[in-house]
Amino acid sequence: MPETDSETDQPDGNGAGSTDRRNASILNRRQFVAGAGAAAAGSAVVGTVGASDGNGETKRGGDARRGRGPHEDRATVIAHRGFADTYPENTVAAFALAARGGSHDAAPQRGADWIELDVYPTADGDIAVFHDADMSGLTDTDGLIYETPSADVFSAEVLESGQTVPSFAESMDAIPPNVGVNIDIKAGAPDVQFGRVADPDVERDAWQWLETVVDTATDHRNELLFSTFWEGALATVRDIAPDVPAAYLLSGSIQEGLEVTDEYETAGINPPMDMIYGTPFFDEESYEPIDLVAEAHARDLPVNVWTVDTWYEAEQLIDAGVDGLFLDYPGIVRWGALERY
Repeated sequence: MPETDSETDQPDGNGAGSTDRRNASILNRRQFVAGAGAAAAGSAVVGTVGASDGNGETKRGGDARRGRGPHEDRATVIAHRGFADTYPENTVAAFALAARGGSHDAAPQRGADWIELDVYPTADGDIAVFHDADMSGLTDTDGLIYETPSADVFSAEVLESGQTVPSFAESMDAIPPNVGVNIDIKAGAPDVQFGRVADPDVERDAWQWLETVVDTATDHRNELLFSTFWEGALATVRDIAPDVPAAYLLSGSIQEGLEVTDEYETAGINPPMDMIYGTPFFDEESYEPIDLVAEAHARDLPVNVWTVDTWYEAEQLIDAGVDGLFLDYPGIVRWGALERY
């Protein structure tokens, strides 16, 4: 187990704070940064003017090079499948460990501000947390997860780790209420259409299982964001719970992603790293020359980028103005934080 006190998590001298005080919400970070920037602009004090962190301490001021306001964290840290290359992905143990640690990028162990997990129905209609449709690649059990009985799904061992595929309810119970949960909705049937569909209502029955997901999620006190590549799933969540925040996972076209964002009034934009214009990673052969960060921020929406694997990628994306980073390794934000502070 990591050597950290998950209950107290005392400051480590580099700004790490209590696990009870996490980063600005993935959903309100844009408003926080904009408001803090306006306050700093109106102040007669120049330099490291900061806002109170709620514990009587002053946060460090904005970084002019990165254009950040007075917020102690430079981007929301989202544990992709519970930091998938650090712990056995999408397991109860991974979620519990991902939530432990400091709330500052320079902490020796960086805890997640949010945790991302994936959901599927089992053949019995229970909700499992797992990424792939086929269980054979990551577990000791074969078969499509939505065609496999619950007993077999929940007894399947993940990556020889001793951890088994958890239920969604177990996973939510393992995540502290001060840590947000990004619920990635996967296809629970073979005949639903990826991406946009002509008439989402035609698929409504195939997405009926999302009622259980929404009910389970909203029984907990965590902040929530439902995200998906499937428009049918997005439309269903909007129909079941119009006030629950949701986001479309962009794929193939930036313009299409913006159209879905506007049509469903989503709460965020979650693109792949190679969609971020102006970075070394932008794929100009695949995507339109659209500054997605600028478009999102004009809508007052956060941009949360997947999946970031190196310190260099993290720094380039933060410089480009992204708001959240889906990470498999929490420590990759440490270099930039130590350099800055």
